[in-house]
Amino acid sequence: MVNIDRALNTAGWMSQEELTYLAHAASKSMVIAEIGSYSGRSTLALAVNAPAGSIVYACDHWQGSADHQEMLSKMPPGWLFDDFTTNMQGITNVWPLAVNSLQAARWMATQGKRFDLIFIDASHDFESVKADILAWRPLLKDGGILCGHDYDDLPNPGVKQAVDLLITKFRVIGTIWTTEEEWTLTTER
Repeated sequence: MVNIDRALNTAGWMSQEELTYLAHAASKSMVIAEIGSYSGRSTLALAVNAPAGSIVYACDHWQGSADHQEMLSKMPPGWLFDDFTTNMQGITNVWPLAVNSLQAARWMATQGKRFDLIFIDASHDFESVKADILAWRPLLKDGGILCGHDYDDLPNPGVKQAVDLLITKFRVIGTIWTTEEEWTLTTER
């Protein structure tokens, strides 16, 4: 059984169903890359549910996307990263990398890193999502899960276009696209 309570109490756009899926995927993943972390809602679902000894690399420049600039312009410099850090208090398996997604992928490749789970939720325009998939997919272990958020026509048609172009076999849970073949939401009481 997964625990998403802390994630649900953190600001963000991911639904309960999507957080539950990420928690489930993390529960069988030792090395995880999250591309785009914002305030850490999805990061918490991943980190809290990953096995003991696991690591979640949270890769984000923490400057927000174009959609967030108006809101972030009213905040002090560094606010978003500070918010993320506050939300991660007490979580010891998250390593934040404050660089853009492509820089993070290049660095991971030079370090020989390979991942059981890669979750892409950074910029949502077609070219950015395409570049993220192409940069991160080679870092996936055999049998690993590649997935991402916001697979829908509106307001993020670029995500759907890039995934449809580059990923041959996937399923959709909420708006998460995933290469994991089998998963069913089960509720234990």
